[in-house]
Amino acid sequence: MPESTGEPTPEPAPDPTPEPTPEPAPVDTPEEPVVMPACVETVLGCLQPDKYEEELQTREHAHGDNNSFATQWGLASMRADRAYAQLELEHGIDLEPGAGQTVGLIDSGIDQGHPVFAGKAVSEVFFGGAGDETGDSYSHGTAVASVMAAGRGVTFDGGALTAAHGVAWGADIAAFAIPTGRGSGVYRPIRLTGLTVDDIWASRLEQILSWSSAGGTLDFINVSVGYLGIIEQYSEQMLRDAFSKSLELVAQSGETDKAVFIWSAGNAHGDPCDPSDFAGHRDLCEAYVDGNNETGYRVNAKSVELFPGLPARIPELRGNLVAVVAVGPDSDGDGSYEIADFSNRCGIARDWCIAAPGVDVRVAYFGPFRGVNGYRGVAESDGTSFAAPMVTGALAVMKHHFRDELSNTGLVSRLFATAYDQGIYADSAIYGHGLLDLAAALSPQGTPRVSLGARVEDSGVDLDLTRLSLGSPLGDGMTQALAGQEIAAFDDLGAPFWYALDSLTDASPGPWAGARLQRFMTQPETGQQTPSWRPALGVVENIDAAGGASPLRLSRLEAPPVGAAAGHLSLAGRAVALRTAGQGDYRVAAFSTEGLDGQAPTSGATLAWRPEGSPLGVRGGWVGEREAMLGSAAAGAFGRMAAGSAFVGVEGSARLGAWRLGAGAEVGTVNGAVDGGLIADVSPLRTSAFGVRADRPLADGGTLTLTLSQPLRVEAGRARLSVPVGRTKDGLVRRRAVTAGLEPTGREIEVAARWHKALSMGGELRLGAAWTRHPGHAAGADPDITLLAGWRHAF
Repeated sequence: MPESTGEPTPEPAPDPTPEPTPEPAPVDTPEEPVVMPACVETVLGCLQPDKYEEELQTREHAHGDNNSFATQWGLASMRADRAYAQLELEHGIDLEPGAGQTVGLIDSGIDQGHPVFAGKAVSEVFFGGAGDETGDSYSHGTAVASVMAAGRGVTFDGGALTAAHGVAWGADIAAFAIPTGRGSGVYRPIRLTGLTVDDIWASRLEQILSWSSAGGTLDFINVSVGYLGIIEQYSEQMLRDAFSKSLELVAQSGETDKAVFIWSAGNAHGDPCDPSDFAGHRDLCEAYVDGNNETGYRVNAKSVELFPGLPARIPELRGNLVAVVAVGPDSDGDGSYEIADFSNRCGIARDWCIAAPGVDVRVAYFGPFRGVNGYRGVAESDGTSFAAPMVTGALAVMKHHFRDELSNTGLVSRLFATAYDQGIYADSAIYGHGLLDLAAALSPQGTPRVSLGARVEDSGVDLDLTRLSLGSPLGDGMTQALAGQEIAAFDDLGAPFWYALDSLTDASPGPWAGARLQRFMTQPETGQQTPSWRPALGVVENIDAAGGASPLRLSRLEAPPVGAAAGHLSLAGRAVALRTAGQGDYRVAAFSTEGLDGQAPTSGATLAWRPEGSPLGVRGGWVGEREAMLGSAAAGAFGRMAAGSAFVGVEGSARLGAWRLGAGAEVGTVNGAVDGGLIADVSPLRTSAFGVRADRPLADGGTLTLTLSQPLRVEAGRARLSVPVGRTKDGLVRRRAVTAGLEPTGREIEVAARWHKALSMGGELRLGAAWTRHPGHAAGADPDITLLAGWRHAF
């Protein structure tokens, strides 16, 4: 019972002893898979999903094997080892979870000189006559604070005893010491009638909520003290009458980001009670008969105590007050964790309640030991007092992980939503939302989506469906421009997760050996071409078997020959064309791939002019891509793209002795159109391609062909993207304008030689070699050497 001053009572716990006790094995709870559809930016570089998981498991095992996990079974129960591994991969091995956060503590006081707090900023404010801890009694506040934020690597008795690090061992501490009463052996619920402590509590809360250090305020305040009395005994009106000012302060109406109070649920279950104290709620004080036929009454704490149960009665406190019940290893030794015998259950506060480890918790000890006051060491303690700081520490780690982009109440909602609620934990009357699962709280829930709207909940596209496959004219330009940039995707609960933006683009790999070989074996030889031979940048081959004098012929637009530059017509692939029969100096062709399997929808037309007998000619044309831009295809959040390319070119041929020479070059302008995605606009692009060819007959009857070419390349242009990079606490998507230059870093140049000869046995033997500088227009790509050989025969 509180003393006459109306001060709260710490949760009762057995006398702690500095000696360690054996710890139970951690339970194997089902793990939620970490959905990593894109390359994840880590301190090791950008890791693909399988490599990320491999590295994650390595670090998870390393954390699970350290002394803190051996001495603090609760860390494993909440899967903190996996959570720390995730943080370590993102921030580095020197990361201290919770760094930059200050956790608050309302309790009996704290021993600032305890070794577990060394190197940590610890401040303390004293209320109502409370003073420094002297060590003549057990320091409840020191023990609670250590569960939240004790440092790592602290040992005692020459290394024989190891202190467990806090859940958020990188966090600092702000302690608020209050005088506390001592409970009697019989559970006596407080009577609110005539209670005059509201002004005292309101004054304290006002100072706590206005506390700041270096501009930082308190986001999470742990409270492991309280008045006796189960929340079911008190109506909303009774509570408002007794604590009107205090409730208004805790509610923090008008605050954009409220501080959250994490309250221990109480240790009343099974305590002796007097039915006369439970008028109207006799089910909370039940009769029992023990094995010795002794009778009595015990508390049936089917709901949490008064303060932690406030959200069940006071609507404005829902979201920023959390009740925590305690679980411990099951007595049958099966490795599961069940509600502790002493712990209150969640009951009518189930929607604002969660379970966390609260039995055999390794804590920092300060107090008397073996006749000496002020002993500093470690102990094991039981109580919801030590379950609550597990949750407080977890919230600080979450705030650190999500870069302070989720509101404090949003973090609470996520903590509840990701709690393990299967099996026994599905009983919300006991466990509320379930067992604390820190690893799940830090992992994507569902498939992350790239938001295309103004708010996180607006329409978006799955990250694993989002790709930008770049056509060869763009090379590695956009990929390089996006290197080092992040993109934020949001999971089903609205939390941001960050990925490498350039990992969503696929740069052109450069020339493909299979395509080279196909063209090498199918291209027509010099002797099959017209007398006005030229190194075509794209040719229209006749496929009208009937021939004749028709002014129009059905043809197929072929890919350029090996060794010739791939010009603008290469965007159409093997299109079907309708062209003039080639009468006079002009040639006109219209082509399309619409309806052709495996071909992107592309259409266009060309006009070529070359006077009869002239060594020079000019050509021009237009290529329209309906679902691509220069062969680049967008999917998912990159939206849709299309392009129209206009080009002009010159070509010429000549003889020099036995050599036949030819050259051609094109320049073009591409107007791209984008819609419905991350790419806001694309400037007009300038493009180029050229090729030079020479061949001559040899004495052995063969023919030697030499070529020098540059395939189609973007010479100038840029794309502007609107990239989601995070969110505000009220759910607005933060975007960054990113301008990406589209010209590649290199220039692909191919030098090729080929020899072919008709064989007496039939067919033709072909040999070839090609050397390519900057394959895929990528300056960092190694030169490519290709050797080709084949025998061609018509049957």
